[in-house]
Amino acid sequence: MDYRLYVLDSVGRFADVEEWNCPSDMAALEQATRHAHAFGAELWQGARHLSTLAGPLEPRTQVARG
Repeated sequence: MDYRLYVLDSVGRFADVEEWNCPSDMAALEQATRHAHAFGAELWQGARHLSTLAGPLEPRTQVARG
């Protein structure tokens, strides 16, 4: 099956797309989670939306203790 991973930019617009063939939705989702996407991505199979992947979390800032 044909799948597309739409990589998002910092304001949530599509910035790039990666296409590949996978035997199942689960295989496509596993492949999508291995790709780096700083601001998130969406996985599609044709017109069918499969998943929205969040980007990496920002590191926590340390709170100064007084």
